[in-house]
Amino acid sequence: MPEPPYLPGDSSQPLPLYQALLGLDVRGYTAMPGVLHAPISAYLEPILDSALAAAGLDDLRTAKRFLSNSGDGLALGFAPELLPFVIDPGLDCLRSELARHNAEPKHVRIRMRASIHAGHVTAPGLPGEGNGPARNDLHRLLDSREVKAVLTHASPATTHLVAILSDRVYEDAVRHRYTGLHPDLFKCVLATVPGREYGERAWLYVPTPSGNLLAVPGCSRPHLPKWLTLLGTINHLHSTIRRSLDRD
Repeated sequence: MPEPPYLPGDSSQPLPLYQALLGLDVRGYTAMPGVLHAPISAYLEPILDSALAAAGLDDLRTAKRFLSNSGDGLALGFAPELLPFVIDPGLDCLRSELARHNAEPKHVRIRMRASIHAGHVTAPGLPGEGNGPARNDLHRLLDSREVKAVLTHASPATTHLVAILSDRVYEDAVRHRYTGLHPDLFKCVLATVPGREYGERAWLYVPTPSGNLLAVPGCSRPHLPKWLTLLGTINHLHSTIRRSLDRD
């Protein structure tokens, strides 16, 4: 039996391991007939394994850390140095596996949200392994209004996966160009969760967007500096005045 939890004392403690984290969630799972729940849950890890194999990530496939299956999704840890490869080509390979599955007429359609984060969590093999604030934030990203809005409004025929990256992951792996994906393929949002005091900058990525995603209701706009917003307003006003003068 593990030790009972004690309040923090006056002495320092070593930081838990820094881990990369991946979360997956199936859209509309609870609304599906109960007879489908167990087969879908059992299918989640195999479809992820197929994607990891296609992405050349066999080491991750065989060395997942603190894997958990919530029924409608998966959460796991992995070595942080693999973050760029999980983002690219990992996300696109997962999209391809979902698209291949969904192309079969008799298959139950599976569309997913994915969240990627990194932080300090309890090391594998210890009581409460994989737990910590970073794990909480992984699931908040996965449940955020913004990533749900994109997947809800995207075309089921073309958009099988929508991903959201924490700002930390974006800064470390994307902005500094460790991934093969250009930073402009990601959209900055303020990730929020209904009923929770949570609001963090995050980055949306849609491997195969549909045209109607050019304007998604409820999807936050990136926060622009005030001077840039003011400059845009001045430019717009200037253009309006010039057009008016030209007509006269």
